[in-house]
Amino acid sequence: MPAILENDRFRIEISVAGYEFQDDFRDIYDANWLIFQVVLQSVHGAWRWQVEDAGALTWEVADCVAWLRALSAGEVISTESWGFSEPDVSFDVIQQDGDVVGLTVNLMDEFQPPTKVLMPRENNVVSLRFHTPPDVLTRFANRLEANLKRFPQRGERPEVEKQ
Repeated sequence: MPAILENDRFRIEISVAGYEFQDDFRDIYDANWLIFQVVLQSVHGAWRWQVEDAGALTWEVADCVAWLRALSAGEVISTESWGFSEPDVSFDVIQQDGDVVGLTVNLMDEFQPPTKVLMPRENNVVSLRFHTPPDVLTRFANRLEANLKRFPQRGERPEVEKQ
């Protein structure tokens, strides 16, 4: 089941569709590249768009899940943005009076929807804002983690990548 966020205009689903390189275990990075599937649709109409492309390394998704959980628990976080090695999908925290109230999902390059009418771009980035109270963030993190469990880390994480 995908990780889902919804606002008054759009519903976005982000899931891990598989490894980019199914049988490549020689290189730790190639062995752990994941393909993201992003589905974006209008909540008031028939418009729907879907794309799959390389998105992140297994350990980056695991770290993102931990970051989302820290946000949902109100813990102090080290960064208000989360991105991956492939920067086409990223998240920014929306705060109000010091509290996390939402996430902005940024889509670049291959993950940008083809229409500029529904979604204006700024600096070649589509940014969608979602209200994310703690229960929504927790559910989003849990579903992202459930997706990741289907495609676990293969081999040891390189030391330079540990955070």
